[in-house]
Amino acid sequence: MIDAKDLYTYQIVEKLTNSDHTVIGTTIISYEIRRYIDVRNLLDSFAYQIFCTQRIIIPCSSTYTPTLNTNAYLDYPAIVTNNISFKSPSKKQVQWIVDYNPRTINTSVSLTNSQGSQDDSSTTWQQSSGSTTSQSNTYGSSANLGFWGSDITGGISSNSSNTTGNSASTSVTNGTQTGISSVSSAGDSFTVKEWAAYTFTDPTDASINWVWGQEYPWNVLLYRFDNGGDTIVLPSFVQELMQDGSSGQLLPPSSLSQFGVDFSMKVGWLVQPTPEATVHFEHEINYYTASHQLVASTISASINTTPTTCSVKTAALNLCLYGLDPITASGNTQNAIIGFIPQQFLVAPVPAPAAGQAPTPFKIISINNNLLIEDSTQYSSSVDEGAGFTPSETALNATFTQNCTTLSMTVNFKVINTTSNYFLYMKHWMVGTVGVVVTIVVNNNIDNPIVKLVSAQEAEGGENNLLTLSLRNLDFGSVDYHDYLQLGLNTLDITLTPNTSDYQDCGYQIRALSIETM
Repeated sequence: MIDAKDLYTYQIVEKLTNSDHTVIGTTIISYEIRRYIDVRNLLDSFAYQIFCTQRIIIPCSSTYTPTLNTNAYLDYPAIVTNNISFKSPSKKQVQWIVDYNPRTINTSVSLTNSQGSQDDSSTTWQQSSGSTTSQSNTYGSSANLGFWGSDITGGISSNSSNTTGNSASTSVTNGTQTGISSVSSAGDSFTVKEWAAYTFTDPTDASINWVWGQEYPWNVLLYRFDNGGDTIVLPSFVQELMQDGSSGQLLPPSSLSQFGVDFSMKVGWLVQPTPEATVHFEHEINYYTASHQLVASTISASINTTPTTCSVKTAALNLCLYGLDPITASGNTQNAIIGFIPQQFLVAPVPAPAAGQAPTPFKIISINNNLLIEDSTQYSSSVDEGAGFTPSETALNATFTQNCTTLSMTVNFKVINTTSNYFLYMKHWMVGTVGVVVTIVVNNNIDNPIVKLVSAQEAEGGENNLLTLSLRNLDFGSVDYHDYLQLGLNTLDITLTPNTSDYQDCGYQIRALSIETM
């Protein structure tokens, strides 16, 4: 199983050591980088969001003992500070901190009480009386007449009836209902987090600071007045929390101070990258210890003002590379396609403007953000004028010179499955009379390069100038079964060289490159 977040994550696990190189703890730092399309203010800005999560684990140096009769608790964790600084080639590329957590946490005490009662009663009385009288009269008659020749025939009949009825009724209902209910509850809850966290940011350099400190029973962030000596002057009510008055025993510090601390912090930045599109970060952790003990039945408390300082620096993080989305087996990101047109470049290529002046390496990202191609040529200090890559309206041109007969570019993409077949397609051709040797190395496997010769010009002889290369073929019954790819990031190092030493009549153009699944 693969976690999709890991495709965008850079992680460090660093041991925290003191001046004697003794390990006192561990910090785990991870950075998640995502491509962000900023369309605010009716614009379309190229941006990234960077989220840093840091965990600091510092156990107590002394071993916990269930039964302990002591007059001193020494060198337990009391204060931990953490600073995260944003470093980049240009501070202008950071817009702001978009979110951070925790903001502020301190000790709390809560008390709850609830009480209720209910009283209800009802009385009903109903009476009904009445009488009914009904009378009906009916009368009916019938007649029929006819002729039989000249004689009248037929008959006449009649009937009548009379009906009279009387009824009377009386009903009385009387009832009473009374109910009383009462409920009462009371609850007390006492919660002490023991440690507090305070956060503040610096808008000038987008850095952020956390201060963690014990707050119960002794608030080391508040009560730190030493009266010019080595001992902290504690208020009387704080001393009462650190010593039992009846037995005279010394009470321990907070549970976190006894067993060690484990804190997690998170912060996010919105970044509009410079052409380098790289950033790095610095973390500085300061760890302070405290002690308190009984001296002649009086509590003596102190804080070690010389902290243990630990610094952690990240590598330079390529935002475009870490923020690249994977090529999926279905949906809009199934295929990764780049057309080398001017408006598509994140950094447009510029050939060497003069002898000895290095060209500007290009950087281009696909519209679906799943394919990144960079100029990876190692240009020498004696590079000739005009050497390097040049954009045009329809293709990317490669120009070779006497001191630059090799040009290269690196294709980056991510794969998240092991079942789909992948193919590389390149629409390219030679310019001039000398062919170009294209060498492709997949995932740094230099022992098995793929070498192709481009010997046709654009549309020469009906040639469609399309190179097709299978990167994965999982047909087990075929002799072509192979798999060059790996889960996560994959790279294709493409090197271009003239087929002969006649570099002056050799050129190369590429219109599009794609990686597609089947």
